[in-house]
Amino acid sequence: MTIAPPELALSTRPRRSPIPRWVRKWSIPILVIALWELISRIGLVDEVLLPPPSKIVGTIGELLQDGSLQQGILVSFLRAVTGLAIGTVFGVALAVVAGLWRTGEDTFDPIVQLLRPLPATALMPLVVLAMGMDEAPKIFLVSYASFFPVYLNVFQGIRDVDNRLVESAAVFGLRRSELIRQVILPSAMSSFFVGFRFSVSISWVVLVVAEQLNAQSGVGYLMMDAQRYFRADIIFVGLIVYALFGLGSDMLVRLVERRVLRWRNAFAGA
Repeated sequence: MTIAPPELALSTRPRRSPIPRWVRKWSIPILVIALWELISRIGLVDEVLLPPPSKIVGTIGELLQDGSLQQGILVSFLRAVTGLAIGTVFGVALAVVAGLWRTGEDTFDPIVQLLRPLPATALMPLVVLAMGMDEAPKIFLVSYASFFPVYLNVFQGIRDVDNRLVESAAVFGLRRSELIRQVILPSAMSSFFVGFRFSVSISWVVLVVAEQLNAQSGVGYLMMDAQRYFRADIIFVGLIVYALFGLGSDMLVRLVERRVLRWRNAFAGA
C-alpha cells in the first residue's frame, strides 16, 4: 500500500487575489471616513463635538497657512526621536550585557523587571518634581516607555539563539568576540526589530500624554489650546498627526527591517 505524502497546510507563496492589495487595505478606512462625513452632515452628531472630515481638512489648510502646524510637528518630532533614541540605546546596551553574561543579567535584569510594570504616566508627578516643566521630563517619559520593549525583545532574542549553533561556531574556531558579532547578534536582529516597532508605537502614545504637561509648543500644545476654545477640529488634526507619525514611523522601521534582514527566508503569509 502506498501512503500519499500529506499536503502542505500553507503554501510558501502568497495566493493571488482578484482584488488588488491596496484596495483591500484601504477600503475599510475610506468607508469609515465616508460614514463619518455622512453622520456629521445629516446632524446625527453635533459638529462641535465631531466635525466632518471635510472641515478638518480645511482646518489643516489654515494651520499650514499660518505655520503653527509645521512648527508643532517639528517640535513633537524632535521630542519623540530624541526620547526614542535614548531609550533604544540604553535598551539595546543593557539587553546585550544581560543576555550575553549571567553577571549582567543578575545585575540589571531585576531592576528592569521591577520598573517594567510602572507605567510612564504614573511617574509623571515625580518626574516633574525632579526635572521641572521644560523639555527634560517629556523626553525622559518617552525614553522610559520606549526602553522596555527593546530591552525585553533583544534579551530574549539573544537567549533564544540555538545552543547547537553556538557550539558549531565554537567547533569551527570562532573566538568569543567573533561568535557574538557573527552569530549571536545577527540571530537576535529579528527580535530587535519586533521590540523597536513596539517602542516606536509606545513613544508616540507617551508623547501624547507628555505634551499635555504644560507644553508651550508642539502638537500637544495645539490640542490643549484648542480645548480652551472648543475647537474639536484642531484636536482632530492633532490626533491625525500623531496617527500619521505612528503609521509612517512603523512603515519606515519595517522597510529598514526588510533590507537589514533580507537574508532571512521568512514566511510572508498565505
